[in-house]
Amino acid sequence: MKEVLITIKGTQQYPEQEPEVTSFTTGGTLSFQDNAIKLEYNESELIGAKNVSTKITVKGDTVVLERSGGMESQLIIEKGRRHSCLYNTPQGDFVIGIFGESLLTDFSGKDGKIFMSYTIDIYSGLLSKNIMEIRTKEI
Repeated sequence: MKEVLITIKGTQQYPEQEPEVTSFTTGGTLSFQDNAIKLEYNESELIGAKNVSTKITVKGDTVVLERSGGMESQLIIEKGRRHSCLYNTPQGDFVIGIFGESLLTDFSGKDGKIFMSYTIDIYSGLLSKNIMEIRTKEI
């Protein structure tokens, strides 16, 4: 397990709107276990995620993003497949569909990166197209 600096940039494109881009940098841990890449960090209060821990596991063409604490969710993003996922918010729980469009990872050097694009739908209606770029740097 290594201590790393994690930079996350997310882009959300809602139908007929300009893209929304958010980014933040935080400290966390990176480990390699059971042929998987595992990142763990605490979310930022700046984006409304107080007391939320996040674990991202990448194995093959699948990313599992789990949040616990002030917000509970498990999102499965798998290249070429749609998954129904329960999403918990302060406003209530709902089921969303996640379709993985692309997933690229590179942890061959000292620093690492994950790039994924996916869509989110509610009741089979498109909610947004998303891109998430995650970069890690050893501390």
